[in-house]
Amino acid sequence: MQNLLDIESRVQRSPSPLSSRVGDDLVLFSNNRGMYYGIPVVGRRIWDLMENQVTISTICDQLMKEYSVDRTTCENEVLSFLGELEAEELVVRL
Repeated sequence: MQNLLDIESRVQRSPSPLSSRVGDDLVLFSNNRGMYYGIPVVGRRIWDLMENQVTISTICDQLMKEYSVDRTTCENEVLSFLGELEAEELVVRL
C-alpha cells in the first residue's frame, strides 16, 4: 500500500487524461479507466498549478494568495482532493 500524500509530496498531473474547460469548470477523461471527471473551479486551478512538478505546500501557498482560506483548511482540502485524483491515476507522485 502506498503512503498517503503529505504537504511536502511532489506531484504532477498525469499525462494520460484528456482535459477540456467547460465554463469555469474542467472535465477530465481517463482513457485508462474510461471515466469522465468534473472538476470545479478551485480544482481546475490546482490542476493548472500541477502542469509541472510541484510540492503540495507550494500549491497551498498559491491558493492562499488567490482565495480566502486558512492554511489548515487549505492543506486538508488539497490533500484530500489530490488523494482522490491519485487514486484515479490522474495525478502522479514524483
